[in-house]
Amino acid sequence: MGTRIYIGRLSYQAREKDVERFFRGFGRLREINLKNGFGFVEFDDPRDADDAVYELNGKELVGERVIIEHARGPIRREYRERERYDSRDSRPPYRRRGGVDK
Repeated sequence: MGTRIYIGRLSYQAREKDVERFFRGFGRLREINLKNGFGFVEFDDPRDADDAVYELNGKELVGERVIIEHARGPIRREYRERERYDSRDSRPPYRRRGGVDK
C-alpha cells in the first residue's frame, strides 16, 4: 500500500498538533492535511503507514473514535503546485473562477 492515510470521523476541534501526537511513534510524517471532519497524513515509509492503520483504526482522537485507513484515489497535488510557484514567485498565477486563466 501507499504512504497516504485517510482519517475519517475527525473532530472539528482537532488541530495539526493533535494529529502529530496521535501518529507519534509510527514514523516520520511528510504532510498533514486537515479538512472539516476528515483529513490525510502522509508518511515517509509505506511500512509505517501500514502499522499506523493496523494499530490506530478505531482509536480515540480528540474525543472521537476515528477511522484510519489507506487513502484511495489519486493524490491531489495542488499544494505541491503552490510550493513550485512559491519558489519562483511570491504567489501562484492568478486564476479566475471557472478555471479560465487570465
